[in-house]
Amino acid sequence: MTLFIILNIVTFFDTLFILLLVYYGIKFFFRYFGPRVVEKAADKIYRDMKAQEEARRRPASSSPGKVTVERTDRKDKISRREDGEYVDFEEIK
Repeated sequence: MTLFIILNIVTFFDTLFILLLVYYGIKFFFRYFGPRVVEKAADKIYRDMKAQEEARRRPASSSPGKVTVERTDRKDKISRREDGEYVDFEEIK
Protein backbone atom coordinates (compact mmCIF):
# COMPACT_ATOMS: atom_id res chain seq x y z
CA MET A 1 0.00 0.00 0.00
CA THR A 2 2.78 2.45 0.84
CA LEU A 3 4.51 1.65 -2.45
CA PHE A 4 1.30 2.50 -4.29
CA ILE A 5 1.07 5.87 -2.51
CA ILE A 6 4.72 6.65 -3.22
CA LEU A 7 4.26 5.79 -6.92
CA ASN A 8 1.19 8.06 -7.10
CA ILE A 9 3.12 10.92 -5.52
CA VAL A 10 6.01 10.44 -7.98
CA THR A 11 3.56 10.34 -10.91
CA PHE A 12 1.90 13.53 -9.62
CA PHE A 13 5.23 15.35 -9.47
CA ASP A 14 6.19 14.07 -12.94
CA THR A 15 2.92 15.41 -14.33
CA LEU A 16 3.35 18.70 -12.50
CA PHE A 17 6.91 19.03 -13.84
CA ILE A 18 5.76 18.39 -17.42
CA LEU A 19 2.93 20.92 -17.13
CA LEU A 20 5.28 23.57 -15.75
CA LEU A 21 7.81 22.82 -18.49
CA VAL A 22 5.13 23.24 -21.18
CA TYR A 23 3.82 26.44 -19.55
CA TYR A 24 7.23 28.08 -19.36
CA GLY A 25 8.14 26.83 -22.84
CA ILE A 26 5.06 28.50 -24.34
CA LYS A 27 5.69 31.63 -22.28
CA PHE A 28 9.31 31.76 -23.53
CA PHE A 29 8.24 31.21 -27.13
CA PHE A 30 5.67 34.02 -27.10
CA ARG A 31 7.92 36.42 -25.22
CA TYR A 32 10.79 36.14 -27.71
CA PHE A 33 9.11 35.16 -30.99
CA GLY A 34 5.65 36.69 -30.59
CA PRO A 35 6.72 40.32 -31.11
CA ARG A 36 8.68 39.35 -34.21
CA VAL A 37 5.68 37.59 -35.72
CA VAL A 38 3.41 40.54 -34.97
CA GLU A 39 5.98 42.99 -36.35
CA LYS A 40 6.29 41.03 -39.61
CA ALA A 41 2.50 40.89 -39.98
CA ALA A 42 2.18 44.63 -39.35
CA ASP A 43 4.99 45.35 -41.83
CA LYS A 44 3.27 43.26 -44.49
CA ILE A 45 -0.03 45.05 -43.93
CA TYR A 46 1.77 48.40 -44.15
CA ARG A 47 3.48 47.45 -47.43
CA ASP A 48 0.20 46.23 -48.94
CA MET A 49 -1.61 49.42 -47.97
CA LYS A 50 1.22 51.54 -49.36
CA ALA A 51 1.12 49.64 -52.67
CA GLN A 52 -2.66 50.16 -52.90
CA GLU A 53 -2.28 53.87 -52.24
CA GLU A 54 0.43 54.20 -54.90
CA ALA A 55 -1.79 52.35 -57.39
CA ARG A 56 -4.62 54.81 -56.72
CA ARG A 57 -2.38 57.86 -57.17
CA ARG A 58 -0.78 56.60 -60.36
CA PRO A 59 -2.63 58.04 -63.36
CA ALA A 60 -3.97 55.52 -65.82
CA SER A 61 -1.90 55.47 -68.99
CA SER A 62 -4.19 56.34 -71.86
CA SER A 63 -3.83 58.12 -75.13
CA PRO A 64 -5.30 61.62 -75.50
CA GLY A 65 -8.91 61.66 -76.63
CA LYS A 66 -9.58 58.11 -75.54
CA VAL A 67 -12.55 57.62 -73.26
CA THR A 68 -12.15 55.22 -70.35
CA VAL A 69 -14.81 54.04 -67.95
CA GLU A 70 -13.73 53.10 -64.47
CA ARG A 71 -16.09 51.00 -62.41
CA THR A 72 -15.89 49.94 -58.85
CA ASP A 73 -15.84 46.25 -58.17
CA ARG A 74 -19.42 45.06 -58.23
CA LYS A 75 -20.38 41.61 -57.25
CA ASP A 76 -23.12 40.49 -59.60
CA LYS A 77 -25.70 38.20 -58.15
CA ILE A 78 -25.11 34.77 -59.53
CA SER A 79 -27.97 32.33 -59.48
CA ARG A 80 -26.99 28.77 -58.80
CA ARG A 81 -29.13 25.71 -59.19
CA GLU A 82 -28.51 24.52 -55.64
CA ASP A 83 -29.97 27.75 -54.23
CA GLY A 84 -33.49 26.59 -55.08
CA GLU A 85 -36.46 28.57 -56.26
CA TYR A 86 -37.65 31.83 -54.73
CA VAL A 87 -41.38 32.02 -54.08
CA ASP A 88 -43.01 35.28 -52.98
CA PHE A 89 -45.92 34.65 -50.64
CA GLU A 90 -48.78 37.06 -50.03
CA GLU A 91 -50.72 37.15 -46.81
CA ILE A 92 -54.46 36.45 -47.24
CA LYS A 93 -56.81 37.81 -44.57
